[in-house]
Amino acid sequence: MPLVLLGQLIDLLSLIAPPFVYPAIGWHSGATPGMRTLGLRVVDARSGDRLTWGQSLLRTSGWWWSLLTLGAAFVPILAGRWRRGLPDWMASSLVLAIRPLPLVWIPGPYGWVMGPARPPQPAPLIPTARDVTEPQATRASWSWTDVVPVLITFFPIMLGANWLAEATAQGLRISAGTGGALALSYADEIAVYGASLLLIVLLVQWRRHTPLTALGLRLPAWPWLAAGLPLCFAVYVLEDVGGVIGRIVLPTANTTNQCVGIRGEFGGSAALTLLAVAVIAPISEEIIFRGFTFRWLQGRLPLWGAVLVSAAIFSAAHAGWAEPSLFLPIFLGGVLLAYVYAKSRSVWPGVIIHMTINIVGVILILVYSGC
Repeated sequence: MPLVLLGQLIDLLSLIAPPFVYPAIGWHSGATPGMRTLGLRVVDARSGDRLTWGQSLLRTSGWWWSLLTLGAAFVPILAGRWRRGLPDWMASSLVLAIRPLPLVWIPGPYGWVMGPARPPQPAPLIPTARDVTEPQATRASWSWTDVVPVLITFFPIMLGANWLAEATAQGLRISAGTGGALALSYADEIAVYGASLLLIVLLVQWRRHTPLTALGLRLPAWPWLAAGLPLCFAVYVLEDVGGVIGRIVLPTANTTNQCVGIRGEFGGSAALTLLAVAVIAPISEEIIFRGFTFRWLQGRLPLWGAVLVSAAIFSAAHAGWAEPSLFLPIFLGGVLLAYVYAKSRSVWPGVIIHMTINIVGVILILVYSGC
């Protein structure tokens, strides 16, 4: 079994390394090895500088859309003056052909030396290109005295709502899968997320006098919304990688609690399950764990410190499923979701990614007969 899992892990890593890791690292450094062979470089379209990691991620997402549209996203290259396709529009980048300058004898301070025929010219700028300058992260107005109560009360509220729903079902003799059971499941979910969101609104807007846009409740630049679907694939593979590692480390851990819980709560109804798990939960969790918790950490810790701590909190909050093998996959997904929030400064790209992941998970749970 460990060898089988190790083979699965290698297969999953091979799925994410070529389409995401290789181009992102290459473009961030100026060019992939293939581009260097052809004498090409990719730079920021406005400044001529190297791409940031965020731009590299957006450019990778643009290449995914180009593949999904069978190359249609490359059509603007044929007409535009700067030969920029969708990947360059999304990342605000520009591909340049770098040609070596001929060497000639030129006078130097101590005699004649070999040098380029003319000084290298700076990269051309596109004044109309989107400005992708990333502002310095500032501290959120709320403090640990706001965040800790929300996180501490999240678990008691969840456990209390679950207990109340079960007690109500037993008292009223409501059977699983009936309309009453579904109503209790939705009341449970709304109570848990609603109480936490209400507390966040009171703390941020009433106590700290801060607009809710500070939570990331704003529309980001359009490329980050378009990147949601391609990045969903990256999160899905990362979570699968984490799941395989979890099964290797914890071979005896229960891996069916989440499946059993979703089926038991919503009775196998696809529409109701999707509404709860793929709409209500993603929006609520992105506000709680990215807009509120990660935003508090951002500016107080280095970026990757804030990303890792918030991902650990996000993963620990799902321990209610009593499924320790889920910690690593949810943690890895939380890492990418927090990073996307940091770069886009909005919860909505993360909501798109989170929704898509949950939609795929719900469909798989409902389609397959066994958990």
